Amino acid sequence: MPVRKNARSYGACCALVALCLCAAVIPAAALTAQVSQPILPKGVPLSITGQTDFPGVAVWIIGKNYYERQAFTTKNDAFTEELLSAETTRELASGQYFLIIEDTGPDAKFALDTAEDGDQTMVWYQGMPLFALDDPDTIYSDTAMALSEALDRPEIDDASMKMVFLVEEPWIRIDQTPTGHPGDLLRFSGSTNLPAGRVIPFSIYLASANPPGDDDVAASGTIEVVKGGSHNYWYVDVDTGDLDSETYVLTLDAGSGFCTATTTFLLCDNRFTLPPTPGITVVPLQEGPEEVSSQPAEPEPVPAKTTTYATIPTTDDLIYTTDDAVIWCSAIDGEYVTWAEKTEDDETNIYLYHIPTGTTRTIIEGARYHTFTMDISGDHIAWRILRTDERTVSDGIGLYTISNGRVEEIPFKYHIGGIAMDGDLIAFSGVDWSAADGDDSRIFRSIFLHSISTGTTEVLYRQSGHQIEPAIGGGYVAWRTTEDGAHDTITIYSLADATHITLTPPDGAHYAAPAVGGGRAVALLHYLNFETPGPYKTEVVTTTLPGMETTTLPLPETPERARPQTGGAWIVWEEGDGNSSGRIMVYDIQQGTLLGQITPSGWNLDLDDNHLIFTNGDELRGISSLWLTTFTGEQPSPGETAAQSGTNVLADALLIGFGVVIAGIAAAAVLWKRESR
Repeated sequence: MPVRKNARSYGACCALVALCLCAAVIPAAALTAQVSQPILPKGVPLSITGQTDFPGVAVWIIGKNYYERQAFTTKNDAFTEELLSAETTRELASGQYFLIIEDTGPDAKFALDTAEDGDQTMVWYQGMPLFALDDPDTIYSDTAMALSEALDRPEIDDASMKMVFLVEEPWIRIDQTPTGHPGDLLRFSGSTNLPAGRVIPFSIYLASANPPGDDDVAASGTIEVVKGGSHNYWYVDVDTGDLDSETYVLTLDAGSGFCTATTTFLLCDNRFTLPPTPGITVVPLQEGPEEVSSQPAEPEPVPAKTTTYATIPTTDDLIYTTDDAVIWCSAIDGEYVTWAEKTEDDETNIYLYHIPTGTTRTIIEGARYHTFTMDISGDHIAWRILRTDERTVSDGIGLYTISNGRVEEIPFKYHIGGIAMDGDLIAFSGVDWSAADGDDSRIFRSIFLHSISTGTTEVLYRQSGHQIEPAIGGGYVAWRTTEDGAHDTITIYSLADATHITLTPPDGAHYAAPAVGGGRAVALLHYLNFETPGPYKTEVVTTTLPGMETTTLPLPETPERARPQTGGAWIVWEEGDGNSSGRIMVYDIQQGTLLGQITPSGWNLDLDDNHLIFTNGDELRGISSLWLTTFTGEQPSPGETAAQSGTNVLADALLIGFGVVIAGIAAAAVLWKRESR
């Protein structure tokens, strides 16, 4: 008896220790499994893969009017099996299905089995019937629960787990239908619940040929489904060079009797109307007076990791994707998006996208130079030209006129850095040779302003140090000035009256590249710790234009913020954890509210009123893509936001707590069974 008592005490202590360990670390389970597609379209097969330490696995499939048990052996402690064929899933009823996975345990025998008893299939344990697997008076979810509870009995040493998958009708949606003119490259895209890698044939025919014959098909091909988030997606670029000015039909057909999608689009000779070019008066450029320093007002402290976020309604559109190039830079203005990519052959392609029509136009193809910075404003696109194999040809700026399709190169001797545009003006950073006067120590980068209409270029304003990373908008130019690399300032210059202010950082801090838009300038302020690499805190500083009132946004502390953009009522930036790219955060200027994450990853941000563009990529598949996010709808009030977020946090906490308790109970049960034996 004393031995038994001590054994029980030992078992209880072990169970308590196991519960504590489960709360801190979740160990690898002896039985693991996953299905090929948790949301299963009818007509798509269902497979399961997993691992176990034991030689056999049984899978119980329980759903509405469907019950089945399959058993198979493992190989090298792993298993991969097709549970349901395409023919079987095509006949399944839509809805929820349960999978109960059971291994043989140490005795290499299944504890539960099935046997026919009259017109019912019974679940048996040690020669005794427990319950009917196909009892018409029992809800199938209750049957799955009863089976799961039976496998959890203390005397059963088989490991088990429960999973759920959903069966639904297959569908394809066409989310983007562009309109253009013959010769345009049109991007059609949409979503689907079909599995990634599925190939879908498409065809294009005249709308007047309905139904179409074989001779009526104007174009055809296939589309491959790409893995997405909540749903997978697809896209296809259609070259309309061989099509006429007519109304056409695009049809996607995943197979006879499977699912289809159809849309109608128009090709016409009329070009889309261009928006007017914003007018900016160019005043004589001059050296200004001694700058006035300004430091931002201190924000109210916000505890890290305690901020509750709102949600913001948006729509997301995939503009472009490629698997044989890298998108280097992009820009947006009004109805237009432009971007530059570097191909595997080290060449540059530049494109223009029209948002209302979904039309994509190729501007530059196969250029033997690099483009790391570009901008768009009104009727013009400008980009930096960096020669890679023609050093005898000077670098410069490429210029494209949207209304007439003209491409030209403007040569400069200034070793151009970053560029920015507003209307007729191009602001860029370049080497100011005229200030050197034979003294190389006085060679600095300055901010130049080039007028497209007059073709003149002048230095905007001279300072000691290098002036880099200009931004321009609304009659103001902002840039970063760096001299020692540790105390960089921001200068904001008014084109209307040639006045300016300089934002001087506190000791131990420096400013990063500014952005201008929406009646404000915005820049990051990095606080440095010279004993460790990188900043330990990064703040977002805004300056009203005009007014020049500078404040710091009340945000949680983090060192990982980068490349803010401003426009309309929003400020956006990248925020990460040290990786190459981070999530995109959005701040509502009007409400003074950090709305939180708008997308989990992205870079190359640009913002124009209610449109945001960003680049994303899949390094494993070598895919680079450009996305357009549109802000829509009214925002919730801060009070509602906190309540909703608090509810979500509480729900998450309850789920975590429940998981810890279940893990502890499971550990205690295993020890009890071992003790009993």
